Amino acid sequence: MQGLLAEPGRCLVVVGGTGGLGRRLVPALVQQGYRLRLLVRSLSKAVRLFPAGVEHYVWDSRRELPERVLDGAWGVLNFAGAPIARRWTPKYRQIILESRVATTQRLVHALLSAQHSVQVFLSVSAIGYYGDCGEKECDEDTPAGMDFLASVCQRWEEAALMAAERVRVIIPRLGVVLDRQAGFLPHLVPSFRVFLGGMPGNGQQWVSWIHWSDVVSFVLWGLQIPTVGGVYNVVAPHAVRFRELCQALGCLLQRPCWLRIPVWGLRLRYGGLADTLTASQRVLPRKVTEAGFNFRFPKLMEALREELTESDSL
Repeated sequence: MQGLLAEPGRCLVVVGGTGGLGRRLVPALVQQGYRLRLLVRSLSKAVRLFPAGVEHYVWDSRRELPERVLDGAWGVLNFAGAPIARRWTPKYRQIILESRVATTQRLVHALLSAQHSVQVFLSVSAIGYYGDCGEKECDEDTPAGMDFLASVCQRWEEAALMAAERVRVIIPRLGVVLDRQAGFLPHLVPSFRVFLGGMPGNGQQWVSWIHWSDVVSFVLWGLQIPTVGGVYNVVAPHAVRFRELCQALGCLLQRPCWLRIPVWGLRLRYGGLADTLTASQRVLPRKVTEAGFNFRFPKLMEALREELTESDSL
């Protein structure tokens, strides 16, 4: 992981550790020598996923943090957020918003008001911040978009940055995460396996993606380099059009990519999520590249091959 090692015994408080990325991140943090305290809603789920070497605290984000959970902690990692890949009803939009913004506000309130030794706060965001950019390239200085997800991301980041007066704040804006266990791929691959692979809309929209292992590497890298702070686009250097992504999947799975799903059909199935599925985002990882971060998977085909050949579960 970028050739760096954690200072042995440093304690991290992790929120969202049982989610898709959390399940990848927690074992890597333990392997690097960190001591972990997970704030979770379901204790049984957390114990099942991480039976040893991790402390578990039950926490509802509508309440104050468990007493003394920040005592002796060096860092706080916030990966909380309800899944995006569901039908967006008005009620679920509110869940998406509150699971990100309200949770972050509660954490930041604790960081600003409690006595603690926390040095760094890493709180994820997403490239949904930019909205639909068409053919325009976006870097970290590009203004926020105007749609629902852009508004969520903007409020999410504003909440996290409030902690900067007390601790170092790192905000990775994540692209579409490629992971055989969670997120995008488990929704897309099954349709290819039954010869119904296709693309939303005309497939011309840009997709900025990232392999899950590069997300984990970024987190470890950011924690261990004191000069890393602020917002970073955590996306692979080579965005692709959705058509190219589907063709790559079809090639690896030996299936055709022939369907085009009209926008009206997506709206029937996914509600407001349809606009996000057809949005175009050509995002550049300018700051991480300038800082010398090395991607394990800079090219799409290698990233997909890693996920599709290691498991038959999809």
